[in-house]
Amino acid sequence: MKGLFNKVKNLPTRRRFVVSTIRKGENAFETAIFEANFFYLPRSWSRPALVVATATQDEAWDTHYQLTARLTKEYPLRIIQEYS
Repeated sequence: MKGLFNKVKNLPTRRRFVVSTIRKGENAFETAIFEANFFYLPRSWSRPALVVATATQDEAWDTHYQLTARLTKEYPLRIIQEYS
């Protein structure tokens, strides 16, 4: 498997996001959160709202699922500030 992709609707703000995890190298993974429009298309591929780098596949998948779960229930700005 090369990557993960989830569409997320934030319940408190009703905004839409895309959470994507990709393999950047042999031991490098990157999880990014993009703000999305009504059709869940990212507003800007070149400017993600948050990028989290990890070293292993398991850690990347855990980060992806944790961000997806938290983004549905918590305010996005709080999550972005925590990981920045």
